[in-house]
Amino acid sequence: MVVYHDGGIMEGHFANGVIHGTARKIFPNQDYVLGHFVGGKLNGKGKHVMHDGSYYEGDYVNGEQDGQGHQYSPDGNEYVGAFVANKLEGYGVRTINGVYIYEGNFTNGILSGKGKFSEKNSKKSYEGEFLNGKEHGHGIAMSKTGDRYEGGFADGSRHGKGLLTEYAP
Repeated sequence: MVVYHDGGIMEGHFANGVIHGTARKIFPNQDYVLGHFVGGKLNGKGKHVMHDGSYYEGDYVNGEQDGQGHQYSPDGNEYVGAFVANKLEGYGVRTINGVYIYEGNFTNGILSGKGKFSEKNSKKSYEGEFLNGKEHGHGIAMSKTGDRYEGGFADGSRHGKGLLTEYAP
């Protein structure tokens, strides 16, 4: 065990003065990292828990979130899916404020390409193409009232040809 001058603690095995193998690092603010270290950096499976209850659990490469993982915060934000160099990158499911659900391909943390959006406890949804986190290209959108639109979108709005079917109770 090593106790740092700032109050942080490193528990585990060392090789040539560097943490190597299964270890736990506790930061002065009580955040901690637990996992397999190679050359002083997390590699393989690991978990980083923050003092507010937020955490990341999943794959690490050279100390970065890289591979499959689960990111969670108590305010209802969550992501399960692919990471590259600490960014949401590839297929995943992201929940915002426990209400809005985005599923699909992420590029630099933003939904791009084919994907789905839905709102819990509501009919509101969209399935189709996204660009920079907005509906863009062909898609199908349902409104909270049950209206359905299928057609073109640009920059988050209906654009071009499409068919609007209004819900009639």
